Amino acid sequence: MDKRNKMIDGLFIGLALFATYFGAGNLIFPPILGLQSGTNYMSGILGLTMSGILIPIASIIVIGIHGSAEKITKHVSKNCYNLCILAVMFIVLFVGNPRTAATAVEMGIQGIFPSLPYAPFVLIYFALVFFIAKDRGKALDKIGKNITPILVTILLILIIAGIVRPIGAPVSTELKNPFTNSLLQGYQTGDVLVSFLMASVFLANIQNKGYLGNDKKKVMIIASIVAFIGLFIVYGGLFYMGACGSGIFPSDIGRAELLVAINRKIGGQLAMNALGTAVILACFTTAVGQATAGADFFVRLSKDKFDYKITAGCLCVISSLMALVGVDKIVMYANPIYTAIFPVLVVIVILGVFSKIIPNDGAYKGAVIFTLIYSVCEALNTSCNIGIIDGFVNSMPFASHGFGWVIPCIVGFIAGMAIYPLMKSKMESKTN
Repeated sequence: MDKRNKMIDGLFIGLALFATYFGAGNLIFPPILGLQSGTNYMSGILGLTMSGILIPIASIIVIGIHGSAEKITKHVSKNCYNLCILAVMFIVLFVGNPRTAATAVEMGIQGIFPSLPYAPFVLIYFALVFFIAKDRGKALDKIGKNITPILVTILLILIIAGIVRPIGAPVSTELKNPFTNSLLQGYQTGDVLVSFLMASVFLANIQNKGYLGNDKKKVMIIASIVAFIGLFIVYGGLFYMGACGSGIFPSDIGRAELLVAINRKIGGQLAMNALGTAVILACFTTAVGQATAGADFFVRLSKDKFDYKITAGCLCVISSLMALVGVDKIVMYANPIYTAIFPVLVVIVILGVFSKIIPNDGAYKGAVIFTLIYSVCEALNTSCNIGIIDGFVNSMPFASHGFGWVIPCIVGFIAGMAIYPLMKSKMESKTN
């Protein structure tokens, strides 16, 4: 494959990757975070970039270099990958994809046509998701070549308009640490979960185009760079637009309400129609990507006993039923789930980066187990604030900055690395 073909294929795969990442959370979170950050919006953008862009993109690059997520997670346990993806699938089915539908209908369709009913269009939405996702081999190509360019064009026009003709000037807010706030809220985009879910689909798509070995890795890196640039531009633009509204809108305004209000001030009904179209496309492409990856996972888990189209259809039905709850309630329920699983996946990625110098599998096991214990405690504390758990969670260094899991991870890594050879020696002696 020549260099030009690699660049072109990398570009379109990168656009598909961008579209898969850029869904409901990516639209509704940056503006509200910008509003909260005010004049400190640059610090906030940095925090969101780390948790919402850099870590997810790094995840998919690391997985691509290793060849699959299984090759990283097997050091923890032979079933670790399946357990991780099952957890991710639970979030996708009951939170991620339902949220894309709720946002697409509430902000997209009803944003343009307010009188239209909610429930019927949720069902129509997932029927269309299934129509694209059922084509196992071509779904991502359809997204990258046909839908994403339209989405990117609309978003760039809205963002340029918001920067050239800002609705106001950022003002100082009461938020003490915009970086930490944006970093933690970046969990809600769920894009690290998307990386683990979608990696195998994107790698298979690259391989199906004839790229193998180093060429396969190079195309994945090109695609990841394209996705990173796209996400950073759009995130930064939306974040700044929210910051410009910090002196206009109340701090307790709803996420969707804020995005709608900003665009209404920028360009009236025309901007609203453009925003509604962008919302629909952004959510739809994410839903297609996740439905495709989910169906592919369950087919592989069943060792091809499940039919791909039927599985994709079942996933769409489940997500459509959950979407009837509505976007605000879905976001509220999502936070503890993301809090519990996000650090574990980050640790797995970090371990994957340094896999060649990690001495034994005990280090993997200890790091993941200790991180999981802490993150579950943090999720419980977020939900119900239990005294003893609250003390444990907040006693950790860096907890106030969203990195309380770091010390448990390090302790688990060292303990596992030290104990594993002893346990392995005992097992071998018993066998002999």
